Amino acid sequence: MKRISFVAASLLLLSLFIYKPVQAQEGVKIGFRASPLIGWASVVDDSTKTKPDGLTTKAGLGFSFDFVFTYGFSDNIAFRTGVNIATKAVSNESVVDLSLFGGSANQTLVAKTNFTSVEVPIGLKFRSPEIGTGIYIVGHFGLNAEFNVQNRTTTDEVDILLTPPSVVVNSVERRDVDGLALFTASFVPGAGVDWEFDWGMLEFALTYHWGLLSFTDPDEFGNLRSRLNYLALNVGYFF
Repeated sequence: MKRISFVAASLLLLSLFIYKPVQAQEGVKIGFRASPLIGWASVVDDSTKTKPDGLTTKAGLGFSFDFVFTYGFSDNIAFRTGVNIATKAVSNESVVDLSLFGGSANQTLVAKTNFTSVEVPIGLKFRSPEIGTGIYIVGHFGLNAEFNVQNRTTTDEVDILLTPPSVVVNSVERRDVDGLALFTASFVPGAGVDWEFDWGMLEFALTYHWGLLSFTDPDEFGNLRSRLNYLALNVGYFF
């Protein structure tokens, strides 16, 4: 996925520079976006740098609402920033053997984590010449600084009863958990189209948010480092 993202970004960037410059992107544009998203975690053991045995990661759905500011300082390149309020979710499942304690030999334990984040994107927007009536191909490349202002975890925990030997699995919810990072960051390539009208501009784009920093402290989470990645389908309106 990483290699595909870098190759696609490089090809799109090269193609935009080949085209004749356009004027439509110059100046200030302010807009808003709504973005359903799907997120998942990349988890590795900090000592072995490999995925732990028996651990399966699951995707989760989320949503973000964005205020976007762009300033076109050349014919086909603009600076892009803003503020994103995003809710993101990831989960994982681990299989454990509890048969010695009266439980199942293949007991599945589920852990879910939800984040509410304030994201500040800093990047560039590239735009092709007009390819239809008010339609332009665009590419987005940059970094997102992400401040996790709230988190919630729901974790299956095992209680072992000695008399008689048995196992009880309880789902425990915690908020603002120690060991989950306050600050993370991601690399964000994306592509889509701008569609301009007399009354404004619509944006349709797909962005891939590749987590660069771990959102778990290995000392607090069994030596595990976890990066959060997500795909967002962006629909925006610009004045």
